[in-house]
Amino acid sequence: MTQRYRIFTNDRRSVRGVSMYSCLREVRASSPEAALKKCPPQFNTPNYARAVAIRWPEETQSDDEKAWLKEHV
Repeated sequence: MTQRYRIFTNDRRSVRGVSMYSCLREVRASSPEAALKKCPPQFNTPNYARAVAIRWPEETQSDDEKAWLKEHV
């Protein structure tokens, strides 16, 4: 079963030492790892920090995912 994920990339400057991310695209995948395979390589390491895949919409997110979004987006 596939879920919707949004891929976030570290293409923004840091704010007070915290890496800031923006949403690159929304994809359907079976896992966060599978979603990240759909991230173009130029937006992932080594050019930027590691991209992150977060489940979407908000109702499907874990508390960890919500906390990550609050801190980095």
